[in-house]
Amino acid sequence: MQYFFFIGLACGAVLFAGGLRIFSPRGPLSARQSQLEFAALMLAVTAVVVAPLALNADLHQPARVWHFYAHFTPWSWMSWGSLFLPLFSALVVGYFVVLIYSRLTAKPLPRLLAACALLCALAAISIVLYTGREVSILRAQPLWFSWWLPLFIFLTACQAIPALLAMWLWREPQYQHSLAGGQCILLVALAVVTLLWASGDNSSAQALRQWVSQSPEVGLVPAALWLILLGLALFNWHKIIPTPVAVLQVLVALSLCWSVRWLLLMQTQTLPKYNVLANPYSLPLGSEGLLAIIGTFGLWVTTIIVMREGVRWLEQKALMANRVEGEMHHG
Repeated sequence: MQYFFFIGLACGAVLFAGGLRIFSPRGPLSARQSQLEFAALMLAVTAVVVAPLALNADLHQPARVWHFYAHFTPWSWMSWGSLFLPLFSALVVGYFVVLIYSRLTAKPLPRLLAACALLCALAAISIVLYTGREVSILRAQPLWFSWWLPLFIFLTACQAIPALLAMWLWREPQYQHSLAGGQCILLVALAVVTLLWASGDNSSAQALRQWVSQSPEVGLVPAALWLILLGLALFNWHKIIPTPVAVLQVLVALSLCWSVRWLLLMQTQTLPKYNVLANPYSLPLGSEGLLAIIGTFGLWVTTIIVMREGVRWLEQKALMANRVEGEMHHG
């Protein structure tokens, strides 16, 4: 569950950063684009650090990771994921290292950064495909068996990225308007995908409609969060919001992202499958349940603090070095 949450944020953030780089005119980015790219990439690095750790913890026995490589099965999406995930993580970290080197040395490096952005974007698409298909390929759970599911899960993560970036850059509120506009577009796209998925005549759409009709809260909770977010984003599109409201916006966006994953991946364990097995799920309070969820969020917050302070320290050291070099030059 936590892996799906954090890897979705990582993919959304790196696609945002890479998109700014890939689709910008040739040459260095503008100061505005550069700041957004850097913030999005820092966010991506924090999420991509936590996501594999959460996945590894979910395996309960870390040594089981070895079996994915010792017994590779090309017909398994999980086996392909064992290749895609470390590659994606390494590329994101590499992109960040090149970008921070470029900033600290004042060297644009447009071609190298564009290549890093393109490779990271392709790797992110492979992660979205793998994480979506490893669930949606299961015929035993009719609700999951749909191509709309990977896109739906991906968009629920992407809609949180603008709010997170606005909060990340809370000292620079001039970015709020454009980010809020992007969030509105993503929320509308999420609504369109949801309606297309639910209006189909296949087994997945039928299972979705039946589930919502039998348990109305399944649809009401995400719908309420979506409406709140859309209202905040529309307001923020035209007016800068104070920091407490920005914090609320982030919490609601993350709640939508997390709750959808919980409902689709965990709460569906109570639904009947195309077999004779019953697998009811209850959330344990220990390290295999609630405590692990709290722990991974705590690890993410810690990673964010370390990342921001580390970058600030590097920037201060680079600034001091430039000052010393300038004084020596003038002397």
